[in-house]
Amino acid sequence: MASQAIPNIDPKHIFAAVSELGIVGNCPFLDGEYHGGECRVFKLSFKDEASVAVRVPHPNDDSSHDNTIATVQIEVRILEELKAKGFPWAPRCLGASLTFDNPVNHPFVVLTWAEGLPLSWDENYPPRPLRDSLLGQLASIQLSLIQCTLQNGSTTAMAFFGRRIGNRLRHVREGSIPRLTEKDCLDQQALLDQVLDGDRNSTVFAIDHGDIKPGNIIVDGNYNIRCVIDWGFAALVPIARAAGLPRFLWPAHSARFAPSRTILKDRQAYTRSLSSYTSPAALFMLRWQTAEDVDFRTLYLESISSKGMHISMARIDWKVDCVFLGHDEEQGLADAQET
Repeated sequence: MASQAIPNIDPKHIFAAVSELGIVGNCPFLDGEYHGGECRVFKLSFKDEASVAVRVPHPNDDSSHDNTIATVQIEVRILEELKAKGFPWAPRCLGASLTFDNPVNHPFVVLTWAEGLPLSWDENYPPRPLRDSLLGQLASIQLSLIQCTLQNGSTTAMAFFGRRIGNRLRHVREGSIPRLTEKDCLDQQALLDQVLDGDRNSTVFAIDHGDIKPGNIIVDGNYNIRCVIDWGFAALVPIARAAGLPRFLWPAHSARFAPSRTILKDRQAYTRSLSSYTSPAALFMLRWQTAEDVDFRTLYLESISSKGMHISMARIDWKVDCVFLGHDEEQGLADAQET
């Protein structure tokens, strides 16, 4: 899905669009503009009110107006559910325009502004033990998200993912995904039962953020996580997906890359922080995050939602070229690499 740039938006049109939602304050001014892969975000500030974030999704080549509106509607519904459940790490939805007939000529969402800065994160920074503390905070947030949204769905994990695989197979047969073949989809389909294993018939679902990465984690000056932003990919999914590793703890861009020793140590810290919990949500996370073939399972499930990962996995014949490590093995390897 190719995103297009949104034409320049006059600040006065943003003020007018937000005002139409009843969100008003004295002397509004544009306090910043931020560009993401899926949206533009405008920071709108006032002299007498808290700042807000105006999130405008990018148009897509293959997305109709109805689909764009539906996508925004899903994000609003997710954020409203999280608010109702008392989940404190998501921005609050203050309003939304689910139409192209508004002053900015595009659907948009107005959110509370998350004060702080995006988390700076690479192979070397932040150092430990601060790094492990942040990983523990994030694991606690994922655990809380699962706990407060855990529910029994109306379908099994096998049926849920099978339907998505079938939809992609149909698009491939129609010729709309030229880099994938029918065989690529059938091979993917044949592996589903093996990947889901004991959760194949599970009807347990929870909300998954869908894009946990440093740029979406807002921290304060003491590296406390204040908010997780960008819920545009969030969805209610089978627990096999919701309980998986966050995106930056696996090679997200290609199946050809094995996890680095830093990622292995990060995973160790992430899962170790859950060891004292005995709730069903914690046990789901530990099972899916410390499985012997965690890399293969993680990239396989990602391939169901990501055409890029599907292509990458198919090109290596669904054989992930890295050692399959569970929690104890990861700890041993990481310690050995450190010495």
